[in-house]
Amino acid sequence: MNIHRAVLVYAILGCCFSSGLSQVSNAYFDEHRAKADSLSEVYGIPVCVILGVGYHESAGGSSTVAQKLNNHFGLAGNCREDISHHKSRYRYYPSVIDSFNGFCEWVACRTFYQELKGTEGDLKWLQKIRASGYASDGSWANSIHTIIVKNCGN
Repeated sequence: MNIHRAVLVYAILGCCFSSGLSQVSNAYFDEHRAKADSLSEVYGIPVCVILGVGYHESAGGSSTVAQKLNNHFGLAGNCREDISHHKSRYRYYPSVIDSFNGFCEWVACRTFYQELKGTEGDLKWLQKIRASGYASDGSWANSIHTIIVKNCGN
């Protein structure tokens, strides 16, 4: 009898916990959707790629790098310790939108960009971004694609 109660409690907690995570991640996508829409128009990078990478790299905007450096994409560079008061290998941006712009500019400088510019196919974009040196984890593209499928309705 106690085992059945424990299983029921864990099942209920699991449903509540996963539901809360979905709401948090959707909040990130909702908060930054307008920025990503504008940048997608300018750069031809799919909105959901921008949002998915930003969400993944910044832990939904809650990572230390996102909070102290306004860097949602984990791009390396000058952390501007004099401004950010945070020593890091990651680049400081004056605002979150500057971080989003920085990511799009980084992508636009890659050799694959002209081939993919203006195309859909989130997974192909993610695979090319990873292969260009952005991430070393072989499952990076698939992890972000899963986040996109769950949270970024086009």
